[in-house]
Amino acid sequence: MQIAHRTYRTADVLDITGQFNFGTRKDFTTALEKIKTSTHVILNFKGVTFVDSAAIGLLALAAQQFKSTNRNLSLVGAQGTVKQVLNLAHIEQMIPTFASEDAALSKKAA
Repeated sequence: MQIAHRTYRTADVLDITGQFNFGTRKDFTTALEKIKTSTHVILNFKGVTFVDSAAIGLLALAAQQFKSTNRNLSLVGAQGTVKQVLNLAHIEQMIPTFASEDAALSKKAA
């Protein structure tokens, strides 16, 4: 897995590509730690090809951490089987999921 950080308007975006699994959990945790003061983080899953239960657990944990500190965490771009797995895990109940970064920012502003 590779994670690239960039700023888009008022949010920090983590562009995640490759397999998000148990073996890459430290990379994800480190990337979030580097932007821990951000008020809105968008996880761009457009390039994610696989997620496992460890990834689902990390997403749930991140959602709890963001909620407890009144920060916003959004997820965009999940496709194919990754989207199906996230839907089966009901991630959208923990992390608002949007079609695009603009939609995620609009929702935050609303």
